[in-house]
This record gives sequence, structure tokens and C-alpha cells, in this order.
Amino acid sequence: MGCRVKCDGRPNGCRNCQRLQLDCDEGGAKFGSSASASASVPKMRTYRSCRSCRLSKTKCSGSRPRCRRCVAKEVELLSSELPTGRKLRRLVEQYFANIHPLRCFAFVHKPSFMHQLDKGVGSEDESSSALLHILCAHGARFLLLGYCLDGHVATPPPALLSSAGCQWAKRAESLLLADLGTISIQRLMVAILLHDFHLRAGEYGQALMLSGLAVRMAHALKINVEYDADVLCSEEMGPGAPSVASRESRRRLMWACYVLDAGSGADLLRESDIKIQLPSNERNFGLRIPAVTETLAVGHVLQLLAPAVVPHRPAANMGIMAYYIRLVALWKRIVRCVQQAPAPPWQPDSPLAALEADLVQWRRDLPDFVEYSTETIYARLDSNQFGALVLIHCTYHHNHLELYKVAMADLFRLAEPPEEQRQALQTAQAGCYHHARRISDILADAAEHGVRFLSDSQLPFYLYHSSRVMLYYVGRLLDPRRPGAEAKMRDAVEAVESNGRVLRLMGILFPIAQSLSDTTDRWLFKVRQTDELVSRFEERMTTTMPAVDFRVRESGSEETESLSSSELLFSSEESSNGWRKKARTKKKETAGVKNWEGTTMNTMSTTTTTTTTKTTTKTTLELDDLQKLLSWDLSGVVEMGGRVYRDDMDDCVSQSWTGAI
Repeated sequence: MGCRVKCDGRPNGCRNCQRLQLDCDEGGAKFGSSASASASVPKMRTYRSCRSCRLSKTKCSGSRPRCRRCVAKEVELLSSELPTGRKLRRLVEQYFANIHPLRCFAFVHKPSFMHQLDKGVGSEDESSSALLHILCAHGARFLLLGYCLDGHVATPPPALLSSAGCQWAKRAESLLLADLGTISIQRLMVAILLHDFHLRAGEYGQALMLSGLAVRMAHALKINVEYDADVLCSEEMGPGAPSVASRESRRRLMWACYVLDAGSGADLLRESDIKIQLPSNERNFGLRIPAVTETLAVGHVLQLLAPAVVPHRPAANMGIMAYYIRLVALWKRIVRCVQQAPAPPWQPDSPLAALEADLVQWRRDLPDFVEYSTETIYARLDSNQFGALVLIHCTYHHNHLELYKVAMADLFRLAEPPEEQRQALQTAQAGCYHHARRISDILADAAEHGVRFLSDSQLPFYLYHSSRVMLYYVGRLLDPRRPGAEAKMRDAVEAVESNGRVLRLMGILFPIAQSLSDTTDRWLFKVRQTDELVSRFEERMTTTMPAVDFRVRESGSEETESLSSSELLFSSEESSNGWRKKARTKKKETAGVKNWEGTTMNTMSTTTTTTTTKTTTKTTLELDDLQKLLSWDLSGVVEMGGRVYRDDMDDCVSQSWTGAI
């Protein structure tokens, strides 16, 4: 439609048309409507700047889908050269806001580092340059993530995010490995942060090798013992003596190596060899305030301390990191104990019962500022420590799942517990479901506050473990006659659906999260396919056997027990590992199947259930689907990661978890 201009009737062209550079109709009675006239009208300025430019009050080119300024930012984050000035500082701030609070990564003293950065110090030697490069590599992904979300990109491209900062990480790694014989505190920091960078990228082989390097460097630096007995730095410091911040940084670095070693499964660092106190809280560290804290043993302090310097409550000086370290120590003990197949936890003198008591005591000792409550959540959001709060509580619930593997013998291929302990077994199974559900709830709540608070690389595996435990519980252990069983089933499916959504969200940050999400979606698809089949089966059984008992019971030699409706979720004629669906009869048939420890176990089968099983094989969720075991340590993850991300992996890895991916 042409632009309509009112002519003032002035001879030889009106002023209105001259102002708008239009050819005026001499009669002045017509409106300029020709195509040439409308084309000559200059475009009026419109509100086209992108959200990122508006927020930063920067001139925007207005191009779509991304303006030139946003594209230039992405190019900077993919460059091999570090930026300078304010751009460099912004990258480092992103590291301190998102990575520094997690686990035990808070070993860099931020005030000191930022002071050196403002002075322009950071590239004069290889160690400082390597540390600066790896900090920026971590910060680059979160900076780019913020650009994308501010620009209303609902799903930032994972490939772009995974490429951000990679060149800087490679530079840091080359500087570290180029002079491998040089060992220093800064180079150990680089090794630990490189280990985490590779974990996030799904490069598990590189992470495993760097974990060994970091532990050896820690031994060489002797940071597993205090520098001297003057923990409070009350004496006059001699030349070369570390400052308050340096001493605390050394302790935190040692504990970071301990947590790293626990995650790798190498177990090269023994608790008895670590003779330092737990980290102080963040306030004391930031303000360079010396403090006495407890050691790894609850209620104990360093023996070298004089009684006069020990406060009444040393635990009051501890922060969230100290409680997380104690939780990791419990995790290591639980894994060692379960692998040794000890006495079951319902025996009072069982090591598992003692570990459960320690877990309960850890929870009781937790101060209010580490509780998962509304007040604490918003306080941690304000201090950028919400991700650390989420991690510590998810790890606590995950420890319970590790502790009570024996309660889900089929799922983890463990020896069946005795029948006389059925009541204790059911209590433990309900506890497993509760803790798996809590992991789902916590991470769903964290996702509401933003994906950057889900940035710890352990969280995707916690969600995966939570999903399979819940599905196993409602599909194989839950009594369908129990009041509320159907509601419990729906609740579990909704929780697993939530886990899948959170995993897809975390796929922005971790490549493995998308694979785990796909696996969870396939489980849910099979569960939904089973719903109609279960309904038809129950209707048929109600018609032909109105008095059917869905639980285990003894039958006559010619009778067989019917399958539970929930047990139909796990029907399989014969899964790849040789396990068969159990249908108990008085006459038991023994199958030579080995469990996780290599002992034989008895599985029962009947001709009656075989026909039903054959009809459900293609549509039901098989037990083998949930038995894709993922090792608790990094060594098991390496096998998985190699098959997912590398084409030249040796085919000798026969038990690949990635069959579920």
C-alpha cells in the first residue's frame, strides 16, 4: 500500500511532498500512490535491537537472528587468543560464579587473583598463564550460555557451547604437559580444573589420566600435611612462609585431590595419610581470617594444636565444602563395603548398619545454613552457592541408594536376601524409593532457577540412577493390592518424566546428559506401551481367576502363581544376560546364572508364564533395560564414554553400558 500524503496545493510542488522527497501531483488533489513514490519513502527507525544489546546499552545492528555484536562475541569465545581488559575479567567472573562454588574447586583465592589480574599479571610465566587459560575456558561456556538465554534462545546449540573455551583449555593443557617435571601449586590447580573440563566434555579417558597426575603432584608437594603447627599464623612469618590465604588454599587443594581421587575410583589417597584440617568457611577464606576447624573425623582437631588455640566449637568455622568432604568419605566407605558383600544391614553388627548410622549422624550434624529449605535456597542463590547446596543433598540421597543395593538384588544382580527378613527388606526398598524421589524433586526444583545451577558433572548420573530405581520399585516390588499402589505408580512415572526433562536441559552443558535422557525416554515409552497390555491381562485374570493372589505364595504341584500387573513391566522370554522372569512354583527349576560377584543364583520359570511372556516381549520394559550398570567410579565411565565418543575404541569392552544409549 502506498504512502498517503496530503498536498498543500502549492504551485510547482507542495512542501509536504518536498519534505518527504515525493513527486507531487501538480493538481494537488491526488495522494502519492505510485510504486516509485512509495519505494522512495525512507524507512522509519524501528525498535529492532536484540535483548542482549538493550541490556548492555550497546548499539545494535538489528540483524536477525543474531546481531553482529553477538556473533563477534561468539567468535571471541572460540578464538585461540584470550581477550583483554573488561572482557577477560568478565570470563574470570563467570568461572568464580559457576565453577568455584562446586565441590572443592574453591581453592583459588578470588581477591588475590582478581588483584593480580587488574595489575596485568597472569601471563609472565607458564604456570600463571595456564591457570588463567583454564579459568577462562570454564567461564567461556557460561558466558556464552548467558548470551544465548538473554537473547531468548530457548535451547542454546550444544555444539557451540561445547566449543567455547576449548582452544584455551588446550593451551592450558599444552603448557602443563610441556614441562611435566615442574611441580607447583598453580600447576596442580591447572590439572584439577583440566580434569573437570574433560569430564564435562565427555572426554573421560583424558580425565582419568589427569586424575593420576594430580594425585602424584599432591604427594610431591606434601600438601597432605599442615605447613607447620602455626595454623592461626600468630607467630612472625619467616621468609617464604605462606600467608593465611595460601595455607587455606593448600588445604582446599588437597581436599580437591581427595574428592577427585574418590570419583576416579583409583583410591590412591587414604584418609589416614591426610593430616590437615577441613576447609574453613568462605567468609574466613575471602577475608584472610585464620581459623581452627575439625578434621575428617567428627569432633576431632589436629593433634599438633595447642589446647589454648582450639575454640569451643571448631565446627562453627566450617562451611558447606567441609560437610561435602565428609559425605564423600562416607561414599567411599559405602562403596568399599558393598563390593565386599558384607552382612546385610538389618543385622545389628553389620558394617552396612554402622554406615547407615554414620549417614544419619551426618544429617543430624548438618547446620541450618546447609539445610535444604526455602530460606537457605535463596541465601545460596544470592551467594552463587545454590549449585553446591543441590549437589551436597543429592549426594546424600545417592549414598543411601548405594548403601541399600542389597534391597534390590535383581536390579544389581546381588544375592537374594533370606525370606525371614522380608519386613526389613521391604522397609529398605521403600527407603530406596524415597531417596530416589528426593533426588528427582531437588533437581526439578533447581531447574526452575536456571540450568547454570545444574552444572556439576555428577548430577546427570544421579538422575539416571534415580529413574531406574523408581521404575524398578513400582514395576517389580510394589504390592498392587496395597492402598495407593496405582497413585504410587503414576507418581513414579511423573517423576521419571521430570528427570527426563531435566536431563534434556542439562544436555546443554553435558553431552552425556542427552544420551541418558534418551534412555529414560525409551523406558517410559515401554511403560506406556505396557499400560494397555496390563489392563487387558488383569481383566482376563479377573474373569478366569477371581480369587487370584498377586503376591508370592506356595501352590500345588500342578498350579502356578499368576503374574502381578506391575511385574508385567519386566517380562522377557530370556534377556541377553540369561535372566528369566520369576514365577514361583513349589517345584523350582534351577538356572545356572551368575550374579555380580560371580555366585550362582536360582531363577524359576513355569510353562504357564512362558506363553504370557512371549506375548509381552516386544512391548514391556525388561529387567535387563534397567540393569545397564554404571560403575560408581570414573573407570566405568571411561568404557562408556569411549564407546559413545570414539570410533577407534577396542571392541574388547564386552560389557558396555552404552547398549542402553
